[in-house]
Amino acid sequence: MSPGPGRKCVRFYAEGVHHFAMSLNPDYVYEEGRFEDVVVRVLYQPQDRSTWGGGVAVRRTEEALRWLDTVFGDFAWPQITNVHRIEGGGTEFPMMVMNGGPGFGLILHEVGHNYLMGILANNEWKEGFLDEGFTSFQTSLYAEQQTGRDPHPRLSVRVLPLDVEGWSQPLSTPGEKFRDFATYNMMTYVKGQLFYFQLRYVIGPDAMRRVLREYYARWKLKHVTARDFQEVAEEVSGQNLDWLFRQWLHETVLIDYAMGSVRRRQQQGGSWETTVTVRRLGDGWMPVEIGELRPDGTPTVYTRVFVTTREGEARFVTPSRPGPLVLDPRQVSHDWNRRNNREGGFLGGARWRLDTYLSEPSEPDRTVISIAPAVWSNDASDLTVGLRVRTNDAGRYNRWTIWFNRGLSDVSGIGGFETATLGDAFDFRVRLENPFFLRHPRTTQVFEGWAQEGTVGSRVTWAVDSRRSFRTERGHRTGVLAQWVATRETPFLDDTRWANAGTVEAGVFREWNRPTPTSAVRFRVEGRVGVAYRRDRDLLSSATYDTQTFGRWTASGTLRRPIGGFRLGVRAFGGLYVGGTPIPQRAIPVNGADPYEMLENPFVRTRGALAVGSDVFYHSPGNLNLRGYAPTLGGRWGVGLNLEVERDLVRRPKGVLRRASLVGFWDAALVDTLAVASSSGNAFKGLTDGGPGLRVWFHLGDVTFPLRVEFPLYVSSPFVAHNRKQGTAFWEFRWLVSLQPIF
Repeated sequence: MSPGPGRKCVRFYAEGVHHFAMSLNPDYVYEEGRFEDVVVRVLYQPQDRSTWGGGVAVRRTEEALRWLDTVFGDFAWPQITNVHRIEGGGTEFPMMVMNGGPGFGLILHEVGHNYLMGILANNEWKEGFLDEGFTSFQTSLYAEQQTGRDPHPRLSVRVLPLDVEGWSQPLSTPGEKFRDFATYNMMTYVKGQLFYFQLRYVIGPDAMRRVLREYYARWKLKHVTARDFQEVAEEVSGQNLDWLFRQWLHETVLIDYAMGSVRRRQQQGGSWETTVTVRRLGDGWMPVEIGELRPDGTPTVYTRVFVTTREGEARFVTPSRPGPLVLDPRQVSHDWNRRNNREGGFLGGARWRLDTYLSEPSEPDRTVISIAPAVWSNDASDLTVGLRVRTNDAGRYNRWTIWFNRGLSDVSGIGGFETATLGDAFDFRVRLENPFFLRHPRTTQVFEGWAQEGTVGSRVTWAVDSRRSFRTERGHRTGVLAQWVATRETPFLDDTRWANAGTVEAGVFREWNRPTPTSAVRFRVEGRVGVAYRRDRDLLSSATYDTQTFGRWTASGTLRRPIGGFRLGVRAFGGLYVGGTPIPQRAIPVNGADPYEMLENPFVRTRGALAVGSDVFYHSPGNLNLRGYAPTLGGRWGVGLNLEVERDLVRRPKGVLRRASLVGFWDAALVDTLAVASSSGNAFKGLTDGGPGLRVWFHLGDVTFPLRVEFPLYVSSPFVAHNRKQGTAFWEFRWLVSLQPIF
């Protein structure tokens, strides 16, 4: 700015800013420094002298100006005042910043706003990426210079889940038009700075440095828009960047390039020519690098190709034969599906690991395959050994879980088909969650099939998540399901809970989650219709079937909230079966989960399993949840209520033991007389139980789980209690254990 009236006005305003800052608190300590011809002032509270004083904050503010001058150009204002504010975070004004702490990163960010809002006068609410996003970009540039680590891949990993799940909104969205404040923050600050790294990736670091300085020199102390910045970038780089600005500012595209064929040919002289076919599968495009990864993960880039059609080729020559190739080895093209970027297909470069059952790590650019042995026992086969294989892509996609197991002891008491297979063949269970080819934002698909320990079946579930924000659990989930389950007439199954029968069912469900600052509230309703059939002979013989159609409906709601020093838990449940007498596995259970809900757990699904022995009282929660009653009880309908009051004894944020508490509970239900006979001649029976309990929460690896030990000392109908004895009484010592939350 040239000398004259304008310069005097700026200095007058600068002094006004300083005196305004002093007026905020006359007790502030005042320190002053200078960077070239810029006066640097710092104001802080006397009690913060140890962190802000002694020139510490002054030097950091001077360093911020020094760095920013190298990025953009000379600071256009004559002074800057840095004020310590009471709250955390920071706020920017022309020639003044207010910071909650003296950390250099915060000071650099807020002082940067004086360049990218105070001097380059953009509309920070209409085009926030020109202010907050740009300022975050320059802050990351400083960190990159100091550490040598490129922030680009880390930012891309943070943004990709929002893009893939449909949470992202265009960066050009005005501030008040964003879905919520969390989305505004992620788009404006994080994806906003990622946009500038993408621009640097496209035009190159040298051109990006020239763009920043020319943009500042041309537009300082003037109003500026995204179009003005684009014109400077195109002029300096010599490239048409309309596609880049359109995709990143005005759209929310997904970029996905896949490795096609790779052809290597040795040339005369010993060099190698490699031709790579690259396929574009996404709706967006970016230049994509081709290279390989060294054993330590360091990327080597050979060339890059810009494919805007559905397929393109790249050729490059290397002195020696290149190893397995990778698209986007530096992870800077914002490719959402990196599992198809490696030569060798989806499993090319997969990470194999021994599964500890306590964690399921994921990586953004390759499949993780976890393998674990499994051992359990039951009455039909004394010892069963197996293998579990899990795959994981980016924590959400192509999640295969495959079980193979075989009993080592011969089973007896069965004939025909079963004798020929159970002793000689493997059982299996397969589950696939969220396959890539069915990917859709906020949608979950699960496909299952099994022939395992007495049952065969398949299940398909399709659910859509309608949460209001990616930062909250508030919202609802709607889904459909279809399943077939049938018995194989073996001694694996407890005949008090299973009939030799099968069902074919289809249904819909909806779940609501309504958390508040103090409460957790959930609801679920589900309805199914189907056909149940009983057969008289095994699967390979001619059989006669007794069939009946049925409907099965359930609804539940839970509430947890603190009251004083306690936590109150309330759960209500209602279930109804229509269609004649239900087969045992489809009745409405009194005690907990129904047999279909326990099919995936080898410790409870079969007769004599580890957690269902004659002397073990394990509770699998669900349905009416009357934990004091026998798990074999079930009828056509039931309504129930579970109440709990819990008081913490220990609560820790870290460590294996996270929480220990005492619990008092009371359960009540009305059930039909198929579940429990009524001696009074009524069409229903009232049941209650209650007692104390101890609950301990553990955290191992990535798994948090409770150990519940509860004592239903009172049971209103003791002759159907879970550990009934001859002449049993209402009040008696009873216990149960569980590794699952009650609700």
